[in-house]
Amino acid sequence: MKAVIIYSRGKDWLTGKPHWEQKLVSHRHYLVDTLKDKLVSAGPFMDHTGGLIIVEVESLEEVAKNDPAVLDGKFEYVVHPWEPLEGLFTTSK
Repeated sequence: MKAVIIYSRGKDWLTGKPHWEQKLVSHRHYLVDTLKDKLVSAGPFMDHTGGLIIVEVESLEEVAKNDPAVLDGKFEYVVHPWEPLEGLFTTSK
């Protein structure tokens, strides 16, 4: 199943700083190295309020709770199961 993770600023987000100044290297490594083939797409919101990730997972519980940015308080998150109907993330029928 596909899932969308919506990240928002957590209690330890550095107010007034853009995402590239938030020390999120471990978050990026988590996405690239841990989620690997499960990762469909990811990126920050350009207004520096968080970001969005699309993943292919077996269960919703497995996706974001171990993300270093969540554990460090940089992000809070919400996970939604997602069914793409049209566009780039659909499969040909």
